[in-house]
Amino acid sequence: MAPRILVVDDEPMVRALIARALTDVGYEVISVADGRAALEAARGAQGGFDLIITNNYMPGLTGPELIARVRQDFPSLPILHINDSSRKRAAQSLPEDVPTVYKPFSVATLREAVKGLLESANGGS
Repeated sequence: MAPRILVVDDEPMVRALIARALTDVGYEVISVADGRAALEAARGAQGGFDLIITNNYMPGLTGPELIARVRQDFPSLPILHINDSSRKRAAQSLPEDVPTVYKPFSVATLREAVKGLLESANGGS
């Protein structure tokens, strides 16, 4: 069964790019436009998700706020954080196990980060 990934980004083009990059290599992707929708999707999903990919700046709940709430409900669920490279120097208050990929990123970089998180979650190296 293909890993299920929840993609959260308020920019339709970015959301579509991420979803396409991941479905093309066999992942099942559900996309939502903001943090509140993501939290509802994560809590209501039958079978759950194997990974969440979240943008940093969104209406409703920001990426860090979403991550904090998801961690309360799903402490071991892998999360990949996406941020703009122009904001690299901004202080991040993210858990240690939540890596950040900076925009602009390549499809290969995104896929590698996803693969690495899923393998770590499944006890791989």
